Amino acid sequence: MKMPMPEIKRARIEIVPMIDTIFFLLVFFMIASLSMVPLKSRHVSLPESETANQKPQNQVVLTAASDGALFLDRTRCTEPQLLAMLRGRVQSDPNVTVLINCDKALPASHFLRLFDLAKQADAAKVMVATLPRNLGAQRP
Repeated sequence: MKMPMPEIKRARIEIVPMIDTIFFLLVFFMIASLSMVPLKSRHVSLPESETANQKPQNQVVLTAASDGALFLDRTRCTEPQLLAMLRGRVQSDPNVTVLINCDKALPASHFLRLFDLAKQADAAKVMVATLPRNLGAQRP
């Protein structure tokens, strides 16, 4: 008597669950990347503004921290060092935007000193970092 051979079933790869997983990962990384903002400066408490919406791409950040320390991007420096480094950056790229990032607790004289240093370096574009008014209440 001849016994029937059982049929060998081939394994199937289901593509729909794989596509769902890939789309889930894609959405996750897209949302995660939206919250990532390159921080080129030291964190300070910024003043608020109704018109705070411009974000220059090619920038140099001058920061005056709450203790009065000066920074060029994230490098701590003295006024003469800051001016020399800023001049070098402006001369290498005349279209660079100088962003003044001054703690709101500091007197206006600190902001004016940073602005004066930016103008001494012959920067063509100078901006002031502020928070949008509606976000000001959310930050500590």
